[in-house]
Amino acid sequence: MKYYKLTHSIDRKIIGVFPQSEECFVGDIQKDFIPWEGPIDFDFKLPEPILEKKSKQTSYVRVVAISVRFLVVDNEFLNFLKNYNIGNYQKWKIKTWQNEELIKKYNLFILNDTKQSEYIDFEKSDFLIGKLGDWKDRSTRRPISIKNYDEYIYKKEKLGKESLMLLHDKVTLDLKGVNVDMFRIVNAPLGGYYVSERLKNAIEENGFTGMEFKEVGELDKVEVIY
Repeated sequence: MKYYKLTHSIDRKIIGVFPQSEECFVGDIQKDFIPWEGPIDFDFKLPEPILEKKSKQTSYVRVVAISVRFLVVDNEFLNFLKNYNIGNYQKWKIKTWQNEELIKKYNLFILNDTKQSEYIDFEKSDFLIGKLGDWKDRSTRRPISIKNYDEYIYKKEKLGKESLMLLHDKVTLDLKGVNVDMFRIVNAPLGGYYVSERLKNAIEENGFTGMEFKEVGELDKVEVIY
């Protein structure tokens, strides 16, 4: 089964205006104590997005101030997702505003479990060491081997202390035998949300809006194993 990266639509015919929400009461959503993975087992101040005047109220709304580790989705889409194998997740009702009117149908959503350690084959991927902040000069870069996710994190932090950065030329995503309908990658190349072909087709057939999909094999610098 193929997999697709889920991204926000930029088609103004669908979303009205891009970005859909630039202004937002941020709450605690950008604070360091909000974990990148695992359950959030404490209360925090929820964000309150303000939709642009010309924004359409799509099923999925991209809010600039909210990290891509979260999705903002409406009730109908959230209920739809419950029919699929998406693993552990959390949701919070959030207040959303447009033209000074309160919209009560949106939720902050996150998949708790992340799959970078399972689905990225670090040994088959190609990594490079580069100078911090230098994204263009390839002449000074040198290859580095990475065995697994733990080593990736360790070397990334170590290189950062030396004003160096860990880059990639190719990331191998091994999805052979995977049968979940949604997963999330974080703190590694290819970060974001991914959906199965089954879920993608169902989203499109049911007319949910605000989303676009790109097959994993078509992403830049990615090799996928099905």
